[in-house]
Amino acid sequence: MIQEKTYDTNIEATVISSIIYSPALLEQYAAKLSKKLFFLPLHVSIIELIFNLYENDKIIDEEILRNKLGPQFENDLIYILTKNPITRLDDYIEILQDYALKRDMQMLALDISKSLESNISGLELQAKVNNLTNTLTSSTQLELLDINNIENIESKEVEFIAKEWLPIPIRTVSLITAPGGTGKSWLVLQLAIRAIQSGDIKKAFLWLSEDPKEISKNRFDKIYDKVMRIEDNVIKKKIDISDSPTIQFLYDDQRKVEVSPLFSHFKAKMQEYDLIILDPLIAFYGTDENNNSSARRFMQLFTDWANKENKTIIFIHHSTKNTTQSRGASAFVDAVRTVYEIDKIKDKEGNVKESNKRVIKLTKDNYGIAHLLKSFSVERVLFPTKIVHEEITYNVDETNLGMPNDF
Repeated sequence: MIQEKTYDTNIEATVISSIIYSPALLEQYAAKLSKKLFFLPLHVSIIELIFNLYENDKIIDEEILRNKLGPQFENDLIYILTKNPITRLDDYIEILQDYALKRDMQMLALDISKSLESNISGLELQAKVNNLTNTLTSSTQLELLDINNIENIESKEVEFIAKEWLPIPIRTVSLITAPGGTGKSWLVLQLAIRAIQSGDIKKAFLWLSEDPKEISKNRFDKIYDKVMRIEDNVIKKKIDISDSPTIQFLYDDQRKVEVSPLFSHFKAKMQEYDLIILDPLIAFYGTDENNNSSARRFMQLFTDWANKENKTIIFIHHSTKNTTQSRGASAFVDAVRTVYEIDKIKDKEGNVKESNKRVIKLTKDNYGIAHLLKSFSVERVLFPTKIVHEEITYNVDETNLGMPNDF
């Protein structure tokens, strides 16, 4: 019996709905789509009808499909059409391909199991398994790499978000590291605001898992109203945050490191966002932090995603003890194009000064950001007020102990 984990009818319906609303998507995805990817018999029938219309240069719309399916499927078609259409099907197709492969493997295992119960010889069974495996392999060929002639590639300069404030290269993964309590979330909130304000991106998502969303909202309001002094609320509508428990996209599974199937779901969920900020990196990474091989595999997931789907991804990462440098495997730093380190501004004696600012050091620069900043180190206002540090002597009985307030 095929279990539910080998299909997702909601994703199937979303893909079909998207094609009905935008038939031009078939030009881009026809080679990747097939009826084999769909589990529900009605969905298989609809996708066959769509391809038949497409191959015969006929119009694809809901009225034609409704007429060909018949009145008995009217409610089913209405349900499909209620699904919000999307413009990029890559992640959804990837999920459906994975489910289809699992169903094929289940059928292969069932066929082998039935053969074992019959009088078939061992050699015959081996030959059957080989034939089935070859058939399965040939039907699921993967495109290993994209090869282009150099003359056919369009030349482009590197583009940045927040170019005038703290440049972050687009279509790449960047890293921001700092000790705890330095103001990392304050920095990325302001970065998101500035990126939208300058028109570099359309929408930003910040998964700030270490703080309740109400705290992040309080910080956002202080940046918006007191640091940047923005009066209109248009930008606010383009920034979403979450404080939900994180998902470990790479994890240990019985001595093997596996990629979570939820990663494809996450990418599909993030389709509308240009800028994605994840805090902290380690919360999304579920294996040995010091293992370079695992770290490289983890980062490759995000660098491929950023490049293929035009995403700008920023990881917030904790630094090693008593430093601002990235902790864990060196592959975390090796995989990104830009690394910034945040630190407090201190005088020669080591005392904090200008407490509403932070010094931000550019410690990895593959795209010439130092030329834009005209320095490898800049100071930026992150907080709305300065904290005045004074030496005050208290008597024990006069001390009022309590938790410090946020900035």
